[in-house]
Amino acid sequence: MLAHLWRFLHLLFAFSFVGTLTLAEWNGRAARATDDWNRRAALWAVVRTTTQVLGLGALVLLGLLGNLLAVGLGLPMGGPWMRVVNGLWVAGILFHLFVALPASGRLVSACEGGAAGNPPASYAAALARWRTANVLMSIFYVVMLALMVLRPLFP
Repeated sequence: MLAHLWRFLHLLFAFSFVGTLTLAEWNGRAARATDDWNRRAALWAVVRTTTQVLGLGALVLLGLLGNLLAVGLGLPMGGPWMRVVNGLWVAGILFHLFVALPASGRLVSACEGGAAGNPPASYAAALARWRTANVLMSIFYVVMLALMVLRPLFP
């Protein structure tokens, strides 16, 4: 019975994580489309907060609940599939913490500087880094989804 609960929560946080990636992408597009530094700062602040709270939280809970689901389904935790999935999950968390979050913070700082009248020379570099991080996190999600869906192909 608990396996059904773990599956539901696992899927809920998977959708939540994808939602944060989508929200970040669309707010990022809106920030790039405006020339108003105050508006950019506000939009990037939404991206930073969403990435920090919802994105990281959903990613951590996604993996924890995935492991509870695996145990509930009787999957071997030491098997090759679980090692690959858990390794990718930990790598995704580390990438999120050390690349995606700092990039969004740099964007907010650069835009706040622009709003204060200081031309932000670091904006273009921070934007490129954030865009790369967001694309890589989206690819990460697709790979993890493929591993979840293609589980029956692994021993």
